[in-house]
Amino acid sequence: MLKLHNPIEDIEAIARRLPPFPKVILQLLDLLRDDESSLELMARLIRNDPVLSGTVLGMANHIRRMHAQSDLTDTFAAASMIGVNRVRQIVVNVGMNQFMSGSVGSDFFFKHALAVAITTQEIALMCDISPDEAYVAGILHDVGQLCFHILDEKSFLSAYEQSALDGRLLEREAEIFGLDHCQIGAMLVDHWKLPADLVQAVRAHHDDHLAIRNLQAAVCLGETLARALDIPSSPKNRVLKINAPALELLNIQWSSPEMLDCFGRCHARFLQCLGKT
Repeated sequence: MLKLHNPIEDIEAIARRLPPFPKVILQLLDLLRDDESSLELMARLIRNDPVLSGTVLGMANHIRRMHAQSDLTDTFAAASMIGVNRVRQIVVNVGMNQFMSGSVGSDFFFKHALAVAITTQEIALMCDISPDEAYVAGILHDVGQLCFHILDEKSFLSAYEQSALDGRLLEREAEIFGLDHCQIGAMLVDHWKLPADLVQAVRAHHDDHLAIRNLQAAVCLGETLARALDIPSSPKNRVLKINAPALELLNIQWSSPEMLDCFGRCHARFLQCLGKT
């Protein structure tokens, strides 16, 4: 049975075998975390990636065409028009799409990550949490599953399918690999030198009995909300309990009118991202 014996060395070896997380994406995430960063510098980095530049220009030009304005060809002007927050979401989505390209199960994996990014961000908007950090944490929350695809894809897929019946995915992962996807995912995010709050949120996103920090609490509730809304649709999308300490920490009432409005926004945003509205 395959086990991870030296986690620090193992994660470095696994990271080398994973498709590289695009360097330009990591550079842009560093800039986007700094409120003092120059939008011009971000635009120069965006120009280096054809998918990023095309996406940013396409979004800006869509808005301009609605107002009968001519198309832009300059990424700085386009980024200025759509704003830093929208640029950040584009950067993270494009990065994950490029990272996941060609991987087994990548379509569902990315859609689930996108759903949790949206739900976590909507929860963050109700609380004192950066909505941008919440979005990034949501989209990276299950990244540890990619490591198991690299280590032993057949064993992981078997554990994943069996867990649809009883919800014991973390236990099965630990039995096979010595760690679950939350633990190894946190190691991978730390290896990429992303912020400590993101590392902690990935590590504890299935800890539904505690709330350590606001970001981790938001990701826990975001995952629950995505499954409750069945986005994307899956037989695993059942909710057995809600993280009560997370609700208390964030001062959220699950059945409040404000939360019901959040449900509707999350569902609509997810469908919009898939081009279904």
